[in-house]
Amino acid sequence: MRHVLLALLVAAACGGGSHKSTTPPPPLPETKAEGSAATPAKPDADKPPETAKAPEPPPGPVEIPLKAQQPTVKLVNAGKGKKAQLKLTPKAGDKVPVEIALDFTGKTGMPPELGGPQEQIAPQVIASGTLENQDVGADGTTKFQVAIAKVDAKDITGSKPSATEFKSALGSLAGATIAGSVNPNGSTTDLTIHIDKPDAHTKDALEVVHLALLPMWPVLPTEPIGAGAKWTATSNYKFADQLDVTQTTDYELVSHKGNEWVIKGTTKLSGKDQDMGAPGGQSAKVSGIAGSGSIDATISDGKLAPANKSTLNTSFTATAHVPAGDGQAAKDVAIKFELTQGTNVTSPASAPAPGPSAQK
Repeated sequence: MRHVLLALLVAAACGGGSHKSTTPPPPLPETKAEGSAATPAKPDADKPPETAKAPEPPPGPVEIPLKAQQPTVKLVNAGKGKKAQLKLTPKAGDKVPVEIALDFTGKTGMPPELGGPQEQIAPQVIASGTLENQDVGADGTTKFQVAIAKVDAKDITGSKPSATEFKSALGSLAGATIAGSVNPNGSTTDLTIHIDKPDAHTKDALEVVHLALLPMWPVLPTEPIGAGAKWTATSNYKFADQLDVTQTTDYELVSHKGNEWVIKGTTKLSGKDQDMGAPGGQSAKVSGIAGSGSIDATISDGKLAPANKSTLNTSFTATAHVPAGDGQAAKDVAIKFELTQGTNVTSPASAPAPGPSAQK
């Protein structure tokens, strides 16, 4: 995912790996022949033939924590007209279908000697399952579980690798469950994902879950508000597990009609210049961290399942020092990264199936 993207691209700038950009999704397995086709290994005549080993059983179930953002919320304007507190008010025991669509695009501005500008688009990922409210506490905190029944991928214009290949790399997510708690204001605790049969791609596939579920809900003020109310949610976290960034979303309550609250928001991302580790013990200087995005959400009284469509565009420049070698002098190489991700969360029972949510 994002941390894999960064590691591979910085490795390219430092002279290792491919010079092509790669998308945020998990890397697919490489098919490599063992030994050389031209000079096959010779059997040892003095050594008795080895008995074929039985394949090792798949690894057992694992539980992995996913860290949630901890936002700070500030009410800017309480709005007009009749005011009421906007909060999640689910009922214990409710279980509804949920569908999450994810889109990714990656661009890199590389110098000509590294192949020039590159762009890759991932197939759209669609995860479907159920969202269950297991318990609602006296303070309104809801324990929930998302059970992922199916993970699919769909080819879109220009996407690589194929949806079939991409789907196979996400296979361990099918049957996974994600458990955690959400507060009445939409902020969540850290989540725990349970995977019965992890594989070589599970670690990267978890980034799909992280992007999809954190956050799943817009963060709400605790004060009573009316139409036109505005508030700000700010959080600090590690982007790509390495970069310290600040994300600020300015929300507005567009309307409150019946049991539905319609919310829109705009997001800004920023970060100071800092170092980022790279393969081989090298490092890159990251500067110009910036980003923008949007969110459209509808919260319904008495329900936990959100309707939430969001996008986030992030850009920064990584400058790596390439040491002298192969007749070339040492130099600094700068690569600009541009990442776009889109998430669309719906409950198919009450909303149309989501379409692509990230724009090129």
